[in-house]
Amino acid sequence: MSKFNNERVKGFLRAQGTKIVNGDGEEIILTGYGCGNWTNPEGFMVGAPKDIELKGGIFSPKYIPPRRLDRRRTFDQTIRELCGTEYAKYFWTQWHRNHLGEADIKAMAELGLNSVRLPLNAEAFLYDEPGLQWNEDSFQMLDDVIDWCEKYRIYAIIDLHAAPGGQSATACDGGYDNAPHLFMDDESWDRALALWEKIAQRYADRWIVGGYDLLNEPLSLPNHQQYVPKLAQFYDEAIAVIRKYDKNHMFTLEGPKFSRSNEIFNRQYDPGYNNWCIHVHIYGHSPEKKELYWYILKGMELNVPVWIGEGGSYPASNAVFYEIAADYGIGFNLWCWKTAMEVPGVTGCVGYYLPKDWEAVRGFASGGPKPGFERSKAIFDELLENIKYENCVHNKENIRITKRIPELMLPAVGYDNSPGDGKSYCGTWEHGNVLSYRLSDRTKLVLDPNVEEPRPGFDMYDDPNIQKPLDPLKSLMLELASGEFAVYTVREVSKTFRVSIQARSIGGSVIRVSCCDGNSGEFKVDSEDLTWIETIDITAGEERKIKIEVVSGTAQLKMLHVHEEGIRGERKLIGFDRWGH
Repeated sequence: MSKFNNERVKGFLRAQGTKIVNGDGEEIILTGYGCGNWTNPEGFMVGAPKDIELKGGIFSPKYIPPRRLDRRRTFDQTIRELCGTEYAKYFWTQWHRNHLGEADIKAMAELGLNSVRLPLNAEAFLYDEPGLQWNEDSFQMLDDVIDWCEKYRIYAIIDLHAAPGGQSATACDGGYDNAPHLFMDDESWDRALALWEKIAQRYADRWIVGGYDLLNEPLSLPNHQQYVPKLAQFYDEAIAVIRKYDKNHMFTLEGPKFSRSNEIFNRQYDPGYNNWCIHVHIYGHSPEKKELYWYILKGMELNVPVWIGEGGSYPASNAVFYEIAADYGIGFNLWCWKTAMEVPGVTGCVGYYLPKDWEAVRGFASGGPKPGFERSKAIFDELLENIKYENCVHNKENIRITKRIPELMLPAVGYDNSPGDGKSYCGTWEHGNVLSYRLSDRTKLVLDPNVEEPRPGFDMYDDPNIQKPLDPLKSLMLELASGEFAVYTVREVSKTFRVSIQARSIGGSVIRVSCCDGNSGEFKVDSEDLTWIETIDITAGEERKIKIEVVSGTAQLKMLHVHEEGIRGERKLIGFDRWGH
């Protein structure tokens, strides 16, 4: 039974030392997506005018007043201006249900995922009005999503992505402006605690709710770090409020500075239960264990798990990085499930087309003429149809490759991390490599001869030929001498696949390729040019480990390709761009 898919989705999740376990005490590695834009649309992912992002920038350290379409609050304002108040009320009930429907949750399960992060905007559940006025329609909609999660066995992580008043000081927190009012205003603080109390009362007995993510990316910009002590205080108070009603659920706690800082994790939270994990966000990672040291060591110090609750890179990089993370019990959540098709990025799974007349909306948001009410309604009606799962473009390759399910290519330098030197790889090299990649492994990683050597840029003049930083997965090769080896894991192998290896050798070499299913063979590498060599077949199984060992000579390995038999000629790299190709 795999700890990576939904076979272990049963019972309340809980922290057990540095692992997350299910209701039966079995370890589970959380794999999933975050449903960005669902109740908390962010302008740059839903078709906001591009000039807004260029002028202000969602991560600017300066105070930037909100702009039309940059967050749910201004999205709502724009709809009211263009379509009227009654239409705006209708729009949000449909947007919630169309953006994340049963078809979306079913698709996640079919992709082998076991969890989903559900970002909540407080404004969708607690009206921004005097007193505590709850939006029961939104809660009913959330009930439906949680029911679907139980039906398809997907743990639902409830994420307060946009707290009352805002907590991040960026547009993603849906706040009044780009200031962290949650920590500045007593009323915003009290309303956030009331919202968590309401959630705890409603979902205390729902085991399919995997945990409570108390705040997304709190206090991310440098000009509000004076409030960091209040962040720890908020966690203490929120946990105390929730535990009055809910003794079951795990908490995921994020540090400041875009959830990268450990500074508040200096003690145990959740006294009496100790059921929490450190939640970090990692984008643009170097796919190696040194990216995780800060969090692994802190988790060991406090004896709690770590979870990469948001992040991602291109699929092949994810496949290397998240495999290493899993060795330490760390799961992942990619950001995000569904966006407008025009959004750049590498992690998305579902994309929708903006309406054909969307430029009229963008134009108005940028100070242009206002489309008429009826035309505006037609544009937003088209948007509501476009975001339905069945009307979207689906990319199943990203997550398949991320999860190492064939057909796929793995960079040779992305060999297995554990159980370690002499078991999953063998290295004695002491001199590092030009990109300082995986130095602690002592494997010899050399630059692909077809890649231009790194060179410095010079600040004293504009150099049009400045070289961009090299990607180790695309630029380096693994050099193995006689007796040295590396192991590569692939999962959920559904049928017999062929293993091909892209390699070169100076002077000739022989490699032995073997698999845990018993298949093995020896093959010559006798070309100085990188050449594809077809090797052994691997049979169907939940997990297959492929070992490549040099028998004689020295070989340099660039890529492994696990594929159906019959490929001839040029091979297109898969897993090295946004769409998995």
